Amino acid sequence: MVVGLKGRQQDIVNVYKRITAIIYQRLSPTFGQRTIAAIAKNVLARQSKPHPSLARLKVSDEGIDWTDYEAHLGEVSEEEIAASLEAFMDEFFEALSNLIGRLIMAKLFKEAEQAAKGGGEA
Repeated sequence: MVVGLKGRQQDIVNVYKRITAIIYQRLSPTFGQRTIAAIAKNVLARQSKPHPSLARLKVSDEGIDWTDYEAHLGEVSEEEIAASLEAFMDEFFEALSNLIGRLIMAKLFKEAEQAAKGGGEA
């Protein structure tokens, strides 16, 4: 069976849809839906400049709405879809990693400070 261009494009999109759904599902309970949405919006705003097709993605507290993006798949090459979604994901993961790292370091610093004051064990 030969998969047409739109089919391959949709396959690429489906992978990223699953990834973003998992991110929202797993991280929202800990960091809040609004926090994850704000990060996604910020990343999309930056990545939409070099990759205008990403402007069709809509972000809400519940996740990313791919409807408009998918409706226009035929207007974007398979290579651009892959490159733009990869760029979005790279920056999204980096921003999430920075958030998580800062929160963990703040918690560790607080615990270390308490231990140094004799208020807890290190």
